[in-house]
Amino acid sequence: MFRYCKPFVLQIFILFFVGTSCQKQAGSNSNSSNGFSNKGSRYYLPLILSEDTLDKEERNALVKQELLKLQRSGDTGNPYYHYFKGRELELSEYNDSALYHYRQMVADTSENDLAVLKQFLLFDAGMGNGRVVNSETVTGILHAIRKAEKHRSIFLYRLYDLLAKSYYTQRNIGPCIEYTNLYFAHHPLRYSPIIRQRYFDISCMLAFSTGKKEAMRRYLDSARTLAQDIGDSLALMRTYDYESQISSSEGQFGKAVENSRLLFNYLKSHDILQMYAFNNLATSFEYNGQMDSAIHYYKEAITWSRQHPNTDLLWVYESLAEVYQKERDYKNATWALDSSIRIFGRNVDNAQAEKIEELRTQFQTEKKDQSIASLQATGRLNRKIISQQRWFFAGGLVITSMIGLYLYNRYRRKLLQERNEKLLIENKKLRLEQRVLQLQLNPHFVYNSIANLQGLICSGDKREAAAYLRAFSHVMRSTLELNREDVIPLKEEIEALENYIHLQQMRFKEAFEYIIETGDIAMEAVLIPPMLLQPFVENAIEHGFRNIDYKGNLRLSFIQKEDQLHISIYNNGTGVEKAGTSLKKSLSQSIIKERLDTLFNQEKRLAYFEARPEIMENGKGYLVNLYLPLLQS
Repeated sequence: MFRYCKPFVLQIFILFFVGTSCQKQAGSNSNSSNGFSNKGSRYYLPLILSEDTLDKEERNALVKQELLKLQRSGDTGNPYYHYFKGRELELSEYNDSALYHYRQMVADTSENDLAVLKQFLLFDAGMGNGRVVNSETVTGILHAIRKAEKHRSIFLYRLYDLLAKSYYTQRNIGPCIEYTNLYFAHHPLRYSPIIRQRYFDISCMLAFSTGKKEAMRRYLDSARTLAQDIGDSLALMRTYDYESQISSSEGQFGKAVENSRLLFNYLKSHDILQMYAFNNLATSFEYNGQMDSAIHYYKEAITWSRQHPNTDLLWVYESLAEVYQKERDYKNATWALDSSIRIFGRNVDNAQAEKIEELRTQFQTEKKDQSIASLQATGRLNRKIISQQRWFFAGGLVITSMIGLYLYNRYRRKLLQERNEKLLIENKKLRLEQRVLQLQLNPHFVYNSIANLQGLICSGDKREAAAYLRAFSHVMRSTLELNREDVIPLKEEIEALENYIHLQQMRFKEAFEYIIETGDIAMEAVLIPPMLLQPFVENAIEHGFRNIDYKGNLRLSFIQKEDQLHISIYNNGTGVEKAGTSLKKSLSQSIIKERLDTLFNQEKRLAYFEARPEIMENGKGYLVNLYLPLLQS
């Protein structure tokens, strides 16, 4: 409802969920991964629980301290060693390497608590912060919860915590509240002031999200009383920010300004200012009609960010542009809007670069792990061959024959095993190549859209430019989310296409209309690679409908035939060839063909497309037929 609420809600949730994602340790002197002592578990498990009350610096110090102890003792086969090594990597944001060590946490079947903790770590590290969690992951967490409930694990509360986080990323607040309450009720340290304070903070923000002001007031009072009792001045100041949100929702904007100013001044006096404090105070001034003060604090946020280089200023410039528009200062509004466009472009470029680097690092890590495993296997094999050769010289002809047969069979099995390992590596490599090809299509669309937006700004139509920017931002957010997956439901692909087509209709002033026919296809069950159809639709709009003097018509049809999905894309425009863009068309189609080959055509040709002119009643038209193997969830 209010712009200033969202950054603070996300900050509190990150504090809540990261704070409860503590470390665990092992205390064994055995080099066997399954042979650590129960005494070690009795020492480390309570220590892991107590870490919920530590801040980030204290957790980092504890992880390094316990990891160093295990390394000095040479106990690197202990599951707790892998836990600490994984936590060290995860805290340094090397999630893929951390997952490798979490998977090595093998313990006795009687160690139910360690097994539950391992499940939690694998889910938590695989999800990442802020990502929308898919239904398969939620199902896996629910299954893990049922097993943890059966064994009454002390780490059950962490799975409740993780499920609450999953529902929150899906904006499903009802179940989020339910599992947040279960998290607190099952936390072994729920009487700790730190745990209670986190619970009150989260419950307060969830109550606000559901519009339950009485519940929010109740949790606010509990948080304030607890903060006063334990002398936590920062927690006390946060309650004034909650108070500000309640006041704004009730239209008491002057009171909201006073409360937001209290928190801001406190953070400033303690030199712990955060970007959300600027946003909340500036937004309170804006709603109170004090536009000059709102502009002042937005500019203060920009100045503050110069000393904090990693700060994202996109929302600052967007908000500043809105305030300038309300003041009819269109010159400064244009400046702010143009700055937000440049920042958005940089964010997209950085996201693409980080994704590619992540994929490259993941590939190199897996390749290194495979090489190490291969060398270890070769070393073991060589040692066994040397031992067998000693028996060869000491034995007779019968023994020699038996050893020879044994070596032959073992060597044959080894070759088959190595062949299987190579096939697994090739399969992973193909998946990484498909992700890279998938990412190559996005920059072309981004730069075209930014150029279109700049054209609108230059034309002087500021309101249309602002509307276009909001639509463009929505399209890009959905595009980035879809690109994280290898395949997505057909329904999500069609929704992304409709968002993109709506954006183009805004640009071409409703110069064309479209229709999407799906027949009786189960769109939730049928899967398709993400962003596969967007380049065809873009060509149809950009080159088919440009400079036509009649109403454009775009039709997409989806037909399921046995084990094949047939997609046709028709437009009644001038056609790609007539537009003189054969080079651009060739590049786009080449990338799509490489992507189809990587995904489906490794052994035989299962996916392909055909493009040709399709002359209709007006003597014009262009048709693309795309054929894919039918994938179902």
